[in-house]
Amino acid sequence: MKSKYIESYFQLVESQRKVFYGYIDELGEAPWKRPLPEKWSIGESLYHLMLMVRLVRRISIFYFPIMLPYAHFRSSRPYKTKIHNIYEEYNQMKRRPMKAPFLLMPPKNLSQKYQFTDVQELLTIETTKLKEKVINIDERVTGQIRYPDPIAYYPNVIQSIQLLAIHEQHHFDLMKKYNGNKR
Repeated sequence: MKSKYIESYFQLVESQRKVFYGYIDELGEAPWKRPLPEKWSIGESLYHLMLMVRLVRRISIFYFPIMLPYAHFRSSRPYKTKIHNIYEEYNQMKRRPMKAPFLLMPPKNLSQKYQFTDVQELLTIETTKLKEKVINIDERVTGQIRYPDPIAYYPNVIQSIQLLAIHEQHHFDLMKKYNGNKR
């Protein structure tokens, strides 16, 4: 991988998932059971995470070819490699959790369409596809490609990968909280 930051953020994603999947195994709860009527099940939450990774990947398919010439031109300029937790910031400012846009909402009756292991596999597949998309782009270039996301303060590719890790940990923490932190 041409970016040590992107590589480390993907490793962070993988290690967080490994820990969380171990928690799920120890918990022994049905992955489709909602902890509260208005809260997503573990399976629905993982599907939401998969949709998020898929959205970033699909946007990148069209966005990178447009932005690469500009990013190469600007590659000698400084860029950020870290981003703060926008979910925590939003919660503190608005006194409520951030709502997922309709594109990232898990469909109804998800448990009838997929086994839980299928959702885990979909999340892994989407992550691998995204990793393959960014793996061979120079770090100085990925630092100059900024996504048009005002809520996240227009993160570059490096920050976006870290934001995926932050987002996943945010949901893992919520799932632990809603499932009674029974570990």
